[in-house]
Amino acid sequence: MPLSTTDKKFLKKLKELAPKSTCLRAKVAAIAVKGSKVLATGDNSFHPCYDCNIIGCIRDIQQIPSGERREICYGICAEQRLFSNAVKEGVKLAGATLYVTSHPCRICEGLIAESGIVRVVYIKGYPDVIPLYDTLKDYKIEVVKAPEEEDDRPHEASTI
Repeated sequence: MPLSTTDKKFLKKLKELAPKSTCLRAKVAAIAVKGSKVLATGDNSFHPCYDCNIIGCIRDIQQIPSGERREICYGICAEQRLFSNAVKEGVKLAGATLYVTSHPCRICEGLIAESGIVRVVYIKGYPDVIPLYDTLKDYKIEVVKAPEEEDDRPHEASTI
């Protein structure tokens, strides 16, 4: 299915939001939209009390590949921050479209499925997608891969 004008508008906003992430490894952002209204946003910044610029990226230090051992990171997924921001504001996400820089990880797929989001538009792939157990597909959530002009590779570990 081709991208709509609205999709292109929010993908552009997504590309403006992602570089603001404080994560040293990957710049990921998410925007939840219903109609043409932004419901919530999030990025994968580290928690303010754990400044990775000072302490270093624990995933790089331990040489952990992208898509593995996500639980040790000092940041959270852009989707998780988006959900947290929505909860703090009392915003319901049912019926929304989620625009996200990278395909959601397995944990975020479950959160998306349970939230009532009906559509996910992503730009880059993610290493832990398991086609046999595709939560988004099984919940009948429409998933759209948007084109990326410059770099269509999944995000990878940095070379620090």
